[in-house]
Amino acid sequence: MFTQPTEESRAALKSFLEAATEKPIKSVSLTSNDAVVEFSGQRNVSYDVACIFNDGLSAKIEMQAFNQKYDYGKRAEYQVARLETTYLRKGESWLKAPTVYQISVLNFGYKPWQRKNDENYKATTVSRYAMRTKDGRELSNSLNIVFVELPNAASLEKSLESNSLLENWAVFLRDADNPKKVDIIKKLAMKEEGIMQAQKSLSSISSSRELWLAQYRQEIFERDRISSMEAAQREGLEMGYERGIEKGIEKGIEKGIEKNKIETALSALKLGLSIEQISTITGLPRSEIEKL
Repeated sequence: MFTQPTEESRAALKSFLEAATEKPIKSVSLTSNDAVVEFSGQRNVSYDVACIFNDGLSAKIEMQAFNQKYDYGKRAEYQVARLETTYLRKGESWLKAPTVYQISVLNFGYKPWQRKNDENYKATTVSRYAMRTKDGRELSNSLNIVFVELPNAASLEKSLESNSLLENWAVFLRDADNPKKVDIIKKLAMKEEGIMQAQKSLSSISSSRELWLAQYRQEIFERDRISSMEAAQREGLEMGYERGIEKGIEKGIEKGIEKNKIETALSALKLGLSIEQISTITGLPRSEIEKL
């Protein structure tokens, strides 16, 4: 949604990043960078987004959505520290140290390690972390970590008008492809221009996905047909007579076509296509698709 080469995709990304950083952004560019490796054996870290704020300061942003079993808080701290050291060049003064953000869109709830056994801990959708003293005094605001926990966004559906922009983005990201939440997504798109552009980007992706699926089906069918013919020819030669080849070809093609239809239908169901769309693409009757 954020990485398509379209105006809608770029507008959506800009809106999301402004919500996450709470700063107006002048320009955004996608990068495919690895942090510079200073010595053999050092771990590489990949970053995705570079942006320039209206005040001229720049930021490097790493976005992460995978649920892993490691301590996610420590991972985020490591990532944001590496971002800072990577983009502060040798010989530059500390004034050149960039503002950096590690933004994680999590499809699971994160509980800080020091609150693991706290039964009174209240989960939130948006959490912002920075280096501060215990009484809240900020250090330099150079290192910023933002967690967006999608499972917690369900409670925000009834407060779209009073939510922060990032909270509304969380609601959108959580349910953008949920057919039961169409009305909520429409409300969000009407309220937030960036979310509207994100919805357009997703619609474009969905259309491309259906076209891709149809092309994929045709390619697989052709490969199955050729493979079935080759297998049948081998079977006929082994049997030693011509009719065996013909029967083998007919049987192989028939089985290959049916198998391809079922596999394509299963893939389409996983992608979220409707039964009507799948029936049109595969030629399978609705009753057979429903059994899958």
